[in-house]
Amino acid sequence: MRCVHDVFGFAGAYAQGMNLTGTWQVKSDKDPGVTILKLNQSGESVSGTWQPAHGGPSEIENGKIVGEILTFSLTRNTHPINATGHLSGDTISFDITGHKWGMSKTVHRTATRIALN
Repeated sequence: MRCVHDVFGFAGAYAQGMNLTGTWQVKSDKDPGVTILKLNQSGESVSGTWQPAHGGPSEIENGKIVGEILTFSLTRNTHPINATGHLSGDTISFDITGHKWGMSKTVHRTATRIALN
């Protein structure tokens, strides 16, 4: 089933009306650490960095916002990670899938905007 935004060609216009540029705080219900997500948006293209509480930052790759859905990938310690987030105001609900030792694991995280860049 196609989204009404896709049928009428509004998906790109809708994404451009939303501005993801800024600093976001990513938290887990289970882990005490906080990840800082810095995003820059240009049209549907999204770039930035993913900075966990421990370790260095990772560059966001293949970032894209279509409608309310943000997708991007990154690499942590040579392991690929894919993120899909649903944007609602100043909150993004993420499903983050990583692959390690031939296994796949998905975790859920919530990001809230803490500052505009």
